[in-house]
Amino acid sequence: MEQASIKTYVCGHRNPDVDSVMSAYALADLRRRTGMSNVEAICAGRLPPRAKWVFEHFHLKGVRPKRDVYVRVRDLVDSSVPMIDAGLSLVDALRKLEESGESSLPVKDAAGKFVGMLSPAKLLSLFIEKADLSIPVGKAPLHQCSQVLSENDRVHDIRTAAVHNAHNHFPVVDDKGVLVGTVLKRAFAEPPPARMILVDHNETEQGIPGLEEIPVVEVVDHHRISFAATKDPIKYTADVVGSTCTLVARMFRGAGERPTKEVAGVLIAGIVSDTLLFQSPTTTDDDRAMCAWLEKLCGESAAAIMEGLMSVASPLTSMSADEAVAADAKLYSESGRKFILAQIEESHLAVFHRHAAELAAALERTIKANGLDFAALMVTDPVRGNSVLLFKGDEAVRRALPYRRAESDVLLMPGVLSRKKQLLPEVLAALA
Repeated sequence: MEQASIKTYVCGHRNPDVDSVMSAYALADLRRRTGMSNVEAICAGRLPPRAKWVFEHFHLKGVRPKRDVYVRVRDLVDSSVPMIDAGLSLVDALRKLEESGESSLPVKDAAGKFVGMLSPAKLLSLFIEKADLSIPVGKAPLHQCSQVLSENDRVHDIRTAAVHNAHNHFPVVDDKGVLVGTVLKRAFAEPPPARMILVDHNETEQGIPGLEEIPVVEVVDHHRISFAATKDPIKYTADVVGSTCTLVARMFRGAGERPTKEVAGVLIAGIVSDTLLFQSPTTTDDDRAMCAWLEKLCGESAAAIMEGLMSVASPLTSMSADEAVAADAKLYSESGRKFILAQIEESHLAVFHRHAAELAAALERTIKANGLDFAALMVTDPVRGNSVLLFKGDEAVRRALPYRRAESDVLLMPGVLSRKKQLLPEVLAALA
């Protein structure tokens, strides 16, 4: 497969936040500018409402939500292998087969449905009997392929059967049985047709489903490093800053590129969202410096963009409890324990208290559905600089956390704003 035909996705973590989505969008723009072809920013699941606001505010198309990046049969279809209409004369069909250089070709009827494979061996009796070769190919004896593939089949699931099949050509049909093309056996031995650039995370468990099937060629992140070994060297950009968008902005400057007004706004949104307008303890001087540079290019202030983000409807009033818990939830496996830490931002914590019982029930469902030891939801008020933690699961872990218990399952976290820098270390210490 030619390198130019390989799709490069740029994607953040599952249940993405604004920084994750915006850094993917901006880095894809930078990579296109610096010579990478066929690159696309995607969102691992539902696009957050605040990310949607950013794209609408700057009149951008935004990123495409995508459930997974599993390699599917449709990704391996060889467009150079022709399909034959059943109404074509047998002699013309054989001529087309000869010109293709293939050992067999798929035949479709007038409705586009697959009817069989045209194979010279199957037609040998016609030649012996000197039959009329002007008959439609659909009326000639065709080979009925033993393995017809669905375009939605995961390659991982059917690879072994296909490789051991005696035939080298596999017709591919859609859900309605319409022929969409052919996959050649050799395609199963070729490198995957896509590759990945990760932003705002570096852990496979936090990545979009199917990430383990395609190679990661670059990582841009500001979290702890917990990345699996790679087969080949990759580009890796990491630093202790408050936002991945800060790193992407720095990469623009390092490449001698100036983001457009719109992309500068996208980067500002990621920075102010992740640093809570520079109130989070994760904030660095570099975050402030990059944001000041971007403000000049964008023509809008960081404060105004943050105000726009916070004007978006409250997650707890615009989502169900299950959606709110899943909106920005990160899965961890540490010290033999498996757990989720989720975070949402609310302009007033009174909204949380009205929905606490529903959220607690949603956390319990999350624990059961994912086989977790515990799950916690950190609800942050960026205006007042405080958070509360709703905790369900392992009581020993909850008791080991250094936060005062306000009521059943709710812990007070005065001055705590960062899941990464403040909550996660305390959880890890409790587990140790």
